[in-house]
Amino acid sequence: MEDDNKKAVKQKAMFYWQEKLKCHIKKVPIGFVNGYILSEFENGTFYWFEDLRTPGKKERLFIDEIFDIKDYEEVIE
Repeated sequence: MEDDNKKAVKQKAMFYWQEKLKCHIKKVPIGFVNGYILSEFENGTFYWFEDLRTPGKKERLFIDEIFDIKDYEEVIE
C-alpha cells in the first residue's frame, strides 16, 4: 500500500502539471528545484521536469526524491 506522503505528492504533481504552474519541489534528503512538471507520472517511478536554472532541458524527477511540492514564490529584493 502506498504511504500518505507519496499519495499527496502525486495529487499535488498532477495539479501543477494540469494547471501548468511553476512549483517549488523540496527533495529528499536535502535540496530543492523550482520549475515545471512536464508530464504525468511515468512508468510508476518519475515525472519529467524542467528546472528554471536550465530552461529547455528535461530531466527525470523520481517520486522517491520528492518530499513536498508547493507554489513557487519569487524572491523580491
